[in-house]
Parts: sequence; structure tokens; C-alpha cells
Amino acid sequence: MSHSTDPHSLSAPPTQDQLRGRLGQAGLRATRQRVVILESLLTLPGHPTAEQVHRRVVTQEPTISLGTVYKALDAFVAAGLTRRVASAEGASRRYDADCSEHHHLFCTNTQEIMDYCDPQLDHLIRDFFAARGLQNFQPHSFSLHITGVKRPD
Repeated sequence: MSHSTDPHSLSAPPTQDQLRGRLGQAGLRATRQRVVILESLLTLPGHPTAEQVHRRVVTQEPTISLGTVYKALDAFVAAGLTRRVASAEGASRRYDADCSEHHHLFCTNTQEIMDYCDPQLDHLIRDFFAARGLQNFQPHSFSLHITGVKRPD
């Protein structure tokens, strides 16, 4: 069984209190700037770049710099609120607000990154490494990055 998921379309946008709560639970101060940046990250479709987050944020907070957005996103990654995802070429960092275990499909034509979940694949990978083992290394999680071309619907 496999499917693509988009956590951004599953529920209503988070409230300011929910955003502050997420930041607090992650051990981060809920500054106005961080709240706006987190809200943008959670509501932008797909896996946005810092530049895309910044373009959205400045519509609400015109004085926020791109550097501030990068610092906030780095803090979110360190706190486990988001994770970095490399683009198909690895040139620009993209961010994924969905920290659950899943894989990514990269379309080389559109540069789109799609989430891909497949429990059977995950089971095969875990069994493979349990049988083979990695010398002096114990894997805790994994994420495949699969590059290809998205077929038209």
C-alpha cells in the first residue's frame, strides 16, 4: 500500500494559541516572528524554501529579514518542529513540517517534492538492515529520496 500525503490539506490552519503551544512544547520562545514563520511553514503547500516562507511572512510582518526566517527555520529543525529536505539538485534547502516517518519523491521536471508513505517498504528496509546490520552503526530512522518524473494524471 502506498500513498502520497499532504499534511497541509488535512485540517484547518492552526490558531495563534496552537502555534504558541507548539513552539513552547518544543522549548522555543513564542515570539511574534516565530509564530508568523511557523504559521507560514505549516500553511504553505508542499515543501517550501526559506525564500518562499519569507515572501509569505513579509505580507504580515514587512520588517522580517530573510536571515531571520533562516534562523527561525534552523531553530525549528533543531527543536524537531520541522526537518530539512534537499531539492532534487540539492541546491536549495526545502522544509517539511511533517516530521513523521515518510519518504520523498522528487520530480526532475517540475522540481516538486511529494511525500510518500509505504509501510510495506518501511518493513522491508527494517528487515534488510536487521538481517545485514551495519558495522558500528544502529539506524533509528530513515527517509528515502527517490528522483524521477511525475506522470500526468
